[in-house]
Formats: sequence, C-alpha cells, structure tokens
Amino acid sequence: MAINNRPLDLLQLRAALAVREAGTVTRAATHLGLSQPAVSRLIAALEAELGFLVFERLAKRMVLSERGRQILDESEAAMRSMARVRAVAGELRRGNHGLLRIGAIAPLALGLVTRAVAAHRRAWPKVTIDVEVRGRQAQLEELPAGRIDIGLAAMPIVGTALRVEPILEADAVCLLPADHSLAHRAVLGPSDLAEEALVVGRPDSIIRQRFDDAFRQAGLVQQVAAIVDSTSVGIAMVALGTGIAVTHAFPKDALPANVVQRRFRPRISFTYAMFTQDDGPRSAAVTQFGTALRTVARTARRAMTG
Repeated sequence: MAINNRPLDLLQLRAALAVREAGTVTRAATHLGLSQPAVSRLIAALEAELGFLVFERLAKRMVLSERGRQILDESEAAMRSMARVRAVAGELRRGNHGLLRIGAIAPLALGLVTRAVAAHRRAWPKVTIDVEVRGRQAQLEELPAGRIDIGLAAMPIVGTALRVEPILEADAVCLLPADHSLAHRAVLGPSDLAEEALVVGRPDSIIRQRFDDAFRQAGLVQQVAAIVDSTSVGIAMVALGTGIAVTHAFPKDALPANVVQRRFRPRISFTYAMFTQDDGPRSAAVTQFGTALRTVARTARRAMTG
C-alpha cells in the first residue's frame, strides 16, 4: 500500500486503528503507550500523506469518514498479515520450519482439526499450526488474501482458483441437556421439538434454512428462545438449559459433560471439505496436514453419536 510511491508509516496506521477501536484519541493513546498529542500528530501526518481525512472532527468526537473506513479496513488486513510475518520469523528464529495457518468452522475446529493437528505434530514437529475459527465466507475471503493456507467448511464451497477436497459426510444433530425429558430418545424430529425452546442459527445459515424447511413441511411452528451466529455460544446456551439446538455434529468429548446429542430426522446432511488455493503444487506442510486430516476423518464417525 503506497501513496505517491511512498509506503505508509505503520505507526500512523496503528494509531488510526487504535482510535477507531477505542473511540477517542485519549483512550487510543493509553492503549498505545503514547501521549495524546503524539497520537494526534500521527493521525494528522497519515491524513496529509493520504490526501483526505480519515476522521471527521465533530465537536470533541472523532468520526470515521467513509474513505477513512475503507482505508482502515484495508490497513487492518495488512496489519494482520504483518503480524503473521513476524510470527513466522519468530518460529524460524526458534528453529521451527514455519507456520501453517488454518481457518475452520467451529464444529470442525473442535473436532477433526484438533485431532489432525495432534497427528500432524507427531509427523512435523517443527511446524507451528495457527488455527482460527472462521465462518465459511470469511475463509473464502482470507484464503486468496494469503491470511490462511487451508480452509475447512461445509460445502458448497464456491470460488475461483480453489482446490476443494471433500473429507467427511455427517448429519446435523440435536444438542440438549443430559437431564432433559427428551434425552432418552435416540431420534428427535419437528413434532418432538415443536413445544420446546430452541436455540437456532441466523436465518441465512444453511443449517437454519434446512431446519426451517423441516418444520414447514411438518406444518409446525418453532418456539425460538435464542438466535446465535456462534456455535460455541449455542452450545453454552444448551448447557445452561436455554433450549435445544440443531447443529453440526460434534465428537462427544468436545461437548460439555451435561450436553448430549441425538439424531435429527428428517436428515440434514453436510459434506465437509478442505480447500486451498489452486495456484500450483501444495506445500509439504499443507500436503501432510491433508493426509492427517483424511486419516482422522476416516474414524470420525465413531467419535460422533450415531
């Protein structure tokens, strides 16, 4: 990123990002360990370099301008990339062979990925693996930008120049407290859940849409207690007795002790896949992790409630 062929100063960008995050120059200065005038000078210098205002001054407030929002969104991504460069450099200084960056939806991160990381570690002890829980769309944005090396999510996975490899098929399940009156049932359907409080995903999620379809086809109405966009939050709510969730399957040992999963019918099936950039041969680390992932996937069904 450059203006008039001059690279932007990283400290100036950090100052602007800190003000956006903190809301005021004073709080940003405290966060950065700088004086308030120093932060103000950094932002003024950045705006002079850019040729437009990043923040509009309204009374005593700093309000992000539209162009400022766009440049800081790009800057935030660049700063994350720089942080990863520093992390890789640190690993290399310590004698490690590099950093493998993986993005995964929560059910895969807590299940397949943790087991694959352990297997990969035994084969490649000099590689550090950075696992980030990310939604499918975020992964599709971060992969071409070079912020992750491998993505793991439910299909369909659509994008240009992607190599997509299905690794596991699994059905959605009901999660409910172990002491719930329905916990003794092996299979649950819309008629069983119609009078129960439900913890559901956002309306645009695939699993929510298919769950809604099952209720519509049964002519039933849901009793929604909570809507979440985080699988971990949904599990926590189930554990606290807020309601029953229909979600991706988890290995038993990845769930709280007081949460059980039961089959949901009609089936909501998913195919999970690993995807990478299709821009040449995969690195040895990516190839090896793929091997570990496939090995773990072959035994995954035995770790899930059947």
